[in-house]
Amino acid sequence: MVRPHSHCRQFMSATFRVDVSKEQFIFSAAHFITFAGDICERIHGHNYGVRVSVEGPLDENRYVVDFIALRDAVLKQTQALDHHVILPRDHKEILVTQDETETTARFRERRWVFPNEDCIIMPVINTTAEEIARVIAENVREQTKEQFGKALSSIEVAVDENAGQWGVCKLPWNE
Repeated sequence: MVRPHSHCRQFMSATFRVDVSKEQFIFSAAHFITFAGDICERIHGHNYGVRVSVEGPLDENRYVVDFIALRDAVLKQTQALDHHVILPRDHKEILVTQDETETTARFRERRWVFPNEDCIIMPVINTTAEEIARVIAENVREQTKEQFGKALSSIEVAVDENAGQWGVCKLPWNE
C-alpha cells in the first residue's frame, strides 16, 4: 500500500482559493437605483472595481485554476461594462424599452433617453453593486466552465462602487 507523504496528508482537509484583483478590473459606468420602496435617485457614475475568487481543490499542477484564464474572463466582463449606462431589465417601476436607435428608461414621470450603444440592460431588478456582482459571476462562470471543469465549488465576485463600499455575490460553481 502506498501512503501519501506526510506533507500531503496535512493538506487533505485544506481548502484553496484563487483571488484576482487587477488595476484593469476597473470600469466607469452610470446608473441609478430605487430605494426605500419608491425613491429613484439621480443618474450618476462610479469607477467600479472588481475582485473575483474561485474555490476548489488543487489540480495535478497544484493550483485551483490558471490565474491568466480567470483574469482574461474577468477583464472581458469589465471591458464590456466600461463607459456605459447600466439599466435594469426586471425592475417593476423602471421600464426600459429600445427601438432601432434609442433606449428609453422611465420611472413614473421621469424619462431618460440614450443611444442604444451606450446602454447595457442587465438581467437585474436594481442596478446595485450586489446585482452587478451576480451578473459578472454568472458570466465568468459560464465563460470558463468548460476550461475549468466541474471541480470548483464556488465563485465569488465583489464590486466596489465607492472606494471601500463592496457588493458581493457568491455562487455555487455547479448550478
